[in-house]
Amino acid sequence: MFEHDRSAARGMMATRGLYVFEHDSKMGNAHAQDLFARITVARKDASKAARAFADYEVKIDESGLTGVKLLRKVG
Repeated sequence: MFEHDRSAARGMMATRGLYVFEHDSKMGNAHAQDLFARITVARKDASKAARAFADYEVKIDESGLTGVKLLRKVG
């Protein structure tokens, strides 16, 4: 059953980005869904098929993060 499985547990995937939102308050300063929506991934050229991670652009909106700090661990 797992012979053709290419999940992370099988070592075929790599981390491309790890972004951590650190809040000033223990109760949080912003809703998680609002913070997650600030990170978007889009193809650089939509007319071509994407073949590599370099064919994508990761955009992060860091404006207006009151009480929240974005830490880029990877990416």
